[in-house]
Amino acid sequence: MMRDLPCLDRVVVVGANGAGKTWLARKLAAMSERPLIHNDALALTTGWHHRPRADVAAARARLIAEPAWVLEGGPSILTEAVLARATAVIWLDVAWPRRIWRIFWRGLRYTGQVRPEHPPGNREWPGLRQMRFLWRAWLTDGAFRTVVAERLAGTGVAVVRLTRNADVSAFIKAAGERAERL
Repeated sequence: MMRDLPCLDRVVVVGANGAGKTWLARKLAAMSERPLIHNDALALTTGWHHRPRADVAAARARLIAEPAWVLEGGPSILTEAVLARATAVIWLDVAWPRRIWRIFWRGLRYTGQVRPEHPPGNREWPGLRQMRFLWRAWLTDGAFRTVVAERLAGTGVAVVRLTRNADVSAFIKAAGERAERL
């Protein structure tokens, strides 16, 4: 069993593209019966266009004012406002080869469809856009870790950094056991 499991009332699941954020956030939200907030659902309109940052921040602020939630997304969610409310940050720091494979497979799996965590009008299509996305994910691997580490430094929020599938499995098991006791 995982030791020192932090309070999971308001959880941020952060990670690079393909790290498994959405999957883990769904699991945590379901087992703890907490609302799930997908940052992509807040940030995207249609055709992969982004809402103005101020609109996204305002929508996110309304949602994180609630007493319990699971929020998932990339490093842009690690704002002062989010970290001031969060009781824990789960950092999925998965090796880039696994992430690249997951991004590729996800693109194939959802070809022509909208992924459940995205708003309507954002269909997955393998092609040049997907290749650019994969390339950018590979190029930004080290920079991503630096940004996340810098944003989490000195916040006082409990951080659980998971790097391997076995770590994720142990974390889910421990969180599930805690949820059953409550």
